Amino acid sequence: MIYCTHCADYCPSIKDPDKGYICCGTCGKVLDQEVYTDEPTFVKDNTGQSRLAGSILASIESGYSISHQRTLDKGRDEIRQIVNNLHVSGGETVVSKAYRFYELAVDRNFTRGRRTSHVAAACLYIACRQSKKAYLLIDFSDYLQISVYVLGAVFLQLCQVLLLADHPVVQKLVDPSLFIHRFTKCLLGRRDNAVSDTAFSREVSDTALRIVASMKRDWMQTGRKPSGLCGAALYIAALSHGCNYTKADIVSVVHVCEATLTKRLIEFENTDSGSLTALSGDKSSTIGSGGLINDSVPPKDPEEGGENCEGNADPESLSDIDDVEVDWYLHNEEETQYKKIIWEEMNKEYLEEQAAKEALAAELAARGIVVEEGKKKRKRNEDTKSSTPADTPAEATYNMLKRKGLGSKINEGAVGELYKTKDEVESASRKEEMEFDALFGPDNADGETVDDGGYGYGGCGDGGAEAYNGIDDDFDF
Repeated sequence: MIYCTHCADYCPSIKDPDKGYICCGTCGKVLDQEVYTDEPTFVKDNTGQSRLAGSILASIESGYSISHQRTLDKGRDEIRQIVNNLHVSGGETVVSKAYRFYELAVDRNFTRGRRTSHVAAACLYIACRQSKKAYLLIDFSDYLQISVYVLGAVFLQLCQVLLLADHPVVQKLVDPSLFIHRFTKCLLGRRDNAVSDTAFSREVSDTALRIVASMKRDWMQTGRKPSGLCGAALYIAALSHGCNYTKADIVSVVHVCEATLTKRLIEFENTDSGSLTALSGDKSSTIGSGGLINDSVPPKDPEEGGENCEGNADPESLSDIDDVEVDWYLHNEEETQYKKIIWEEMNKEYLEEQAAKEALAAELAARGIVVEEGKKKRKRNEDTKSSTPADTPAEATYNMLKRKGLGSKINEGAVGELYKTKDEVESASRKEEMEFDALFGPDNADGETVDDGGYGYGGCGDGGAEAYNGIDDDFDF
């Protein structure tokens, strides 16, 4: 059946293998034409010029396509090999998901300058996190025999290239309960007296899962690696069921150091769930501890409540500190006594002075004499001590401005003018008039000085207004 545009319906088709025509079986319209020939065919275009018709099909692919496909095939084989060796459940489904990430990495030239195995492992780890598989990044680095930090750097760079840095697959916390069954199986099958009972293994796993759930309610999951929480939960669960495993056995399974495992055990011991016994933990597995469930706020740190907080009600004890480095800073009773003797010898004078003051205060108190503490006097500046009192208010003001560093910016004469009284102003005015009269003669109230009954105009002669003849030759305006 083929769709015919003339009949506007799906109609039976007729194909001519010799001519390559596909026609409609109802109306006979040619719907497709598949003509292949080794000889070039020329047709005329609208301008009347001949041009080559059809398109040339290459007999083989280009060299770039072959190299590109070879890179993709190599990555797929590497992913499939890692999946088979690590026994990742899912088979080809996980391989297909990881291969799609690998194709995107190749298209963005992410494989250039990097080993194919590293990129393939990073893509497979993203696929495992997306599918919630019980595998950590250290499992892939252990298989490739490389540092987990090298593989982690490739993983972070790949997330940035593929724009997965803000995706929930990367941002969401990894649930530690995903790894409990796998770690339990590895732990119970490592030793010579390995437990092959499936029911017993399930009991240990269930106990560890309940402990992990309690840790999550106590907000221990936030900011901590899931392997450390799984190791602590598995260690407690194994001991509660009578399996005498050491911390070294747990460390070899969960791939964390013994110090981290010890720290997680101490943190769990400080919670309310840490005080439960194995029997009470089985009966009340749903009892919540100090944390809160769902989206509620985490419990407040008792150290933030001060010394009177309930969390600090217990006396301070340092018996649980087993760190060798911290132990060097703590003294025993003998060392504390020696240090006290050394300190008293170095501060002997100060101690004697304090003892004398206390004895004097006790003696005065016995006599009934009350000694009041005097007020502290403010220290005066050296310039203020050596300066003499000012004679006038203007001088005092200028001295004050000078002490503040403003002496070079103040006009001393202008400051003096501010404090002059009315009598001083009138006296200074009369003094200026007398000095003016002494220099230029008395004033006739018209602004002119009289000299022997005539007016002096700078050598222009004597005369009145009637003597002016109207000619201004002698005046230069």
